[in-house]
Amino acid sequence: MTPTLRIAMLAVLTGSFVLAGCSAADRIAQLNPFSGGSAEDPDAPPRDQRVPVLGVGDSLEVSGGSRVNLPPAYVNDSWPQPDGFPTHSMQHTQARGDLQRLWRVDIGAGSNRNRRINARPVVLDDTVYTVAADGRVTATNADTGERRWQVRVEPRDAGEDGGGLPLPLPFIGREGGGPDRYAFGGGIAVDGGRVFVHTGRRFLVALDASNGEEIWRETSLTPLIAAPTVADGRVYSITHENELIAFDASTGSVQWTHAAIADSARLLTAPSVAVQGDVVVAPFSSGELIALRAQNGTVLWSDSLTRAGGLTPMSSINDIAGSPVIGDSNVYALSHSGIMAAFDMRSGERSWTQPASTLHAPWLAGNYLFVVTGDAQVAAFDRQSGDVAWITQLEAFRNERRRRDRIVWAGPILAGNRLLAVSSQGEMVIINPADGEVQERRDLGDEVFIAPVIANETVYIVTDSGRLIALR
Repeated sequence: MTPTLRIAMLAVLTGSFVLAGCSAADRIAQLNPFSGGSAEDPDAPPRDQRVPVLGVGDSLEVSGGSRVNLPPAYVNDSWPQPDGFPTHSMQHTQARGDLQRLWRVDIGAGSNRNRRINARPVVLDDTVYTVAADGRVTATNADTGERRWQVRVEPRDAGEDGGGLPLPLPFIGREGGGPDRYAFGGGIAVDGGRVFVHTGRRFLVALDASNGEEIWRETSLTPLIAAPTVADGRVYSITHENELIAFDASTGSVQWTHAAIADSARLLTAPSVAVQGDVVVAPFSSGELIALRAQNGTVLWSDSLTRAGGLTPMSSINDIAGSPVIGDSNVYALSHSGIMAAFDMRSGERSWTQPASTLHAPWLAGNYLFVVTGDAQVAAFDRQSGDVAWITQLEAFRNERRRRDRIVWAGPILAGNRLLAVSSQGEMVIINPADGEVQERRDLGDEVFIAPVIANETVYIVTDSGRLIALR
């Protein structure tokens, strides 16, 4: 089992690890779904009575088995934010090709014991922008894979390997390393001729999109976690301490902040806030979902997607690990503890709920939401009622019989009437969105933990070893 797999979903429980007198390694093993531990425990219940590692107690059920109808496909010429547009609603993006590999290039260092690649690529003006685990930001020609420029946004000796714990505890200060020693957040966005990027550390940087030159740099008191979202002259991100910060996109100065409930139990993902008009919807590791006024940070409404009495240590983590989505004046969000809900964007009133968790943003297209759940299922939900149209079970373990070596799935995205999901074992599955049937499987040749993106009928995938793949 590689260190990368072992830390991919490690819950960062800083307070409890520091204060507890028992072995931290034992605590981590219980909370890490990639620990490779066997379920063949002599005290374990019979196999037919066991629940999923990430189980939330209830399970999804198909409501009517209706066939999903999609809106017409369109060609999106850009993917400028971590989850597409600021609303995160990308609808039915077109891809008419058979999605064969166009090119593959290196973008910098891959994930290691101290740092991991968390940032989805972004695409604008025929250029793909990426950030690697070592802080290298690369601009790549979207058609040819040729490098346009590459810069490093932090000192070369910051966060380098060497020393550290056998299993890292991100952001815990210790002798020989401050709170910046490990970096597991990170994200990138492009807007107005500028690239906004952070690497899970205590600063946000704006670069000139044409050449990578640094324009401004603004620091924060604690490391930034959420991938940046840019809208109407502001850049939004969230810190490790659950503080939402609105930066001025022109100068980097802080316009306003909002502090949610601090909760250090989080998954190592980098969700981003969703923005529509004057409303900002922010997800927090506490399970809070808060809507605020973009101009000044005034709270419009808030809700909590928390769930008591999780069946496993992992299912007790309330983190909203995937980005919320705004569509047709509604907000859709899922917490890791197993609550999926739809809200009226203006009032915050819940429309419906379902027992589902995810690490990624749901995909909204027409009247349906598509989700890759924490239990390796892909499901289609009616966005108005929450009814489940279909559920497809993907492989959850490399060793299904002994339930060992969990497989992580990332996605989905919709590409020309095909749902795509990628996995930690280097596989891409192609699913029929109408009924959930798996149509094809592709070998990507590398582990993937980050959902793909699509622009100009081309799918871009960042692998865990630091490669960018283009499929068309």
